[in-house]
Amino acid sequence: FSAAFSDAVEAVARLSVLRAGALADENRLERIAFIPDGRGVVRRQVTRLIADRDETALDAARLRDKSVALQGLTALEWAAFDKDGKVLLADAGEEGAYRCAYAAALASRLGETATEIRDAFAAPTGQTELLLAPGPENGLARTHKEAAGFVFNALMTSLELIRDQMLVPLVGEGPAASRAARVPFSRSHNGTGYLAGAIDGLSQAFLAAGFAQGSEDGAWIGDTLAFERGNALRALGAVPADLQAALADQQASGRLGYVLTVLTGLRMTLGGELAGYLDFRGGFNALDGD
Repeated sequence: FSAAFSDAVEAVARLSVLRAGALADENRLERIAFIPDGRGVVRRQVTRLIADRDETALDAARLRDKSVALQGLTALEWAAFDKDGKVLLADAGEEGAYRCAYAAALASRLGETATEIRDAFAAPTGQTELLLAPGPENGLARTHKEAAGFVFNALMTSLELIRDQMLVPLVGEGPAASRAARVPFSRSHNGTGYLAGAIDGLSQAFLAAGFAQGSEDGAWIGDTLAFERGNALRALGAVPADLQAALADQQASGRLGYVLTVLTGLRMTLGGELAGYLDFRGGFNALDGD
C-alpha cells in the first residue's frame, strides 16, 4: 500500500499543476487532492468522519456528494497513515475496520474522478472547450493568444503555490513539524516526492505547451528550464523522505534551500523574461485571496 500510495502521490503532483481545462470544472482538481490546505480542513473533516463512523462515506457514489476535502488522495493519507508515517490499515478493531472501508471507498472514488478527467479532456467540454475555441462571444478567451495566456498564468500560479506556500515556509523559521506540514503528503513521508513530481510536471507542461518555442528570443529558456528541473530533482532526491527529520539535518536543509533558489530563479525567468517575449500581461493569481 505504501509503495502504491507513493506512486500515486507523484502522479497526482504532476497533474495538480495543470490548474486549467477539465481539471478546473466540477472541482475535479480538489476532488483528486485538496491542495493547498493551510487551514487543515482535510485533517479536521477526516478525523471527525472516522470518529463518527459515518457509514455514508463508505459508499463511493454517496462520497461524491460530500465535501471535496473528504474525497481525494489527501483524505486517504489522513485515513491510512499515522503521524509517524506508519500505515494504519492493518489495525484491528472497529476503527481499523472503518479506516479500511473508507480507504476502499476513497480508492474507488479517485478512480471514477480520474476517468471523468480523462474523458473530459478527450471529448472537450467546459473550460477545455472554451480554451480550444476562442471567439468574440467566448467569455474566457476571445483570441488564441488570450487562451494561451490563460494557461500560462495557470502554470505560473502553480509555480507560485509550490514556492510561496510550501518551500518558503519549509525553509523558514518555526517548529519543524509545522513547517514540514505545509508540504502536501509529508505525513506519509511523501512530501519530497510530491515536490519532485510537481516540479517535473511544471517543466513538462511549459515545454509541451511550446511557450519557449513561441519566440526566437526566448528559445534559450527551454534549455534553462530543463537544466534547472534536473538540478531541483537531484537535490530533492538527496533529501530524506521524513521532512520533519530532514529539517534537523544541515545538509538536507541546505538542499531544500537550494530548491527554493531554483524556483525563485525560474519564477523570474518564466514570469518575467518569457512572459515578456510572448507579450503576456501579468494576470490574476487564483490563490491570492482576491
